[in-house]
Amino acid sequence: MSAMNWFKRILGQDTGAASQPPANTATATPAAPPPADPSAEVAGLNFMTAIEAHIKWKSRLESYVNGTSNEDLKAEVIYRDDQCLLGKWIYGTGGERFGTIDAFGDMKGQHTLFHQCAGTVVETAQAGRKEEALRLLQYGDYVRASEQVKRQLAKLYVRLNTSA
Repeated sequence: MSAMNWFKRILGQDTGAASQPPANTATATPAAPPPADPSAEVAGLNFMTAIEAHIKWKSRLESYVNGTSNEDLKAEVIYRDDQCLLGKWIYGTGGERFGTIDAFGDMKGQHTLFHQCAGTVVETAQAGRKEEALRLLQYGDYVRASEQVKRQLAKLYVRLNTSA
């Protein structure tokens, strides 16, 4: 599967692979990306890697909330949307080159919301409200924000690679 087809699959667009189930539901996980596909990189950001990093946050947060993580997560850092690889790209090269594109603005907004939701999960867990933190992580705004970051990144990638 090509990088473009992988991104289109995240968006639920037909890629000609009728045997593949659509990935347009809130709980869907995209197919594993093609290995080391350099075409997934635009202006210094590998969009596949960025999506995968944000997908992995759920298991990192679950481990943290359940007390099985060795990470010392800081809510005040997680709340910031400019600390991760994607955030640094958004506020650097990505913003400079694509900041006027609507799809970029949509992705940036969803990325900010994602970090707010993830920060709230950590803050809730740190306040000793484990069950509430797990509910936020599994059923709350975090789930929708995570899915939207994935979708908006895929949408931006497709937009940037189909425009002349």
